[in-house]
Amino acid sequence: MPGGRFDSSKTRVAPFFNALVEKDPSGRSWLSRLVSLPEHGSSTAASVSGELVDSAWGENERALPAPPSLLAWLVRNLKCPSSMKEERIRSERRDLIRGDQTRIEEGLGLLEDEPRNRAWYVLEGPSYPDAYLATYDAIVVIEGKRTEAGPTNSTTWMPVRSQMLRHLDAAFDLAGPRALYGFFMVEGPADGSIPEVWREAVRGTLDPELIEKSLPHRSREERALIRDAFLGVTTWQRACRELGVPAGSLPDEVAR
Repeated sequence: MPGGRFDSSKTRVAPFFNALVEKDPSGRSWLSRLVSLPEHGSSTAASVSGELVDSAWGENERALPAPPSLLAWLVRNLKCPSSMKEERIRSERRDLIRGDQTRIEEGLGLLEDEPRNRAWYVLEGPSYPDAYLATYDAIVVIEGKRTEAGPTNSTTWMPVRSQMLRHLDAAFDLAGPRALYGFFMVEGPADGSIPEVWREAVRGTLDPELIEKSLPHRSREERALIRDAFLGVTTWQRACRELGVPAGSLPDEVAR
């Protein structure tokens, strides 16, 4: 979760998107332009039309539930994380790790009945993109960064689980027939160029092995669609310049 004096949610995401909706709450004048800014991602040409029908960021971040297919896959395939000692894991999860078929069937049944966060059979929580934007034709998920050296690529129960692919995975079923897009917005120099560390992060996100390990519950076709939804990365500096948001409206530090 964000925090600290340089909290990207409070010093970048919220003031940036607040400024945009203050100028145009419908998003018609800026959303299509915004999704055209990311670079180095898939070759998909982003196209968003219409006005915003849903949006969330800052203190109202949208929780996107983990896909049911992933939760079921984890129940069937759970491994003990290298950071944990098996004997300290709650007994039901130890049974899953040991391949206890009775416990596996119990977990799968409970998932179908009523999944509950923090229950022993729920092994991934919701994903929280820093910005969630939706029209009748598209869903856009954005991961905002400022001081971080790169994206997060693991979760408690999955040693490989790309943060961006996790957002897109969670939004994939929600999108249905709508287009789906996702990208990073990161800190850069005044000229808006993309730091090499984030170019490398984009290349890593598109790595076939990382995609397969991050999305083990998805079919080959679904993985390809999620990969194509990843547009890459842009910087806050370029986005401010291109969309007319004064750079001074993004504070250096969280207000005390």
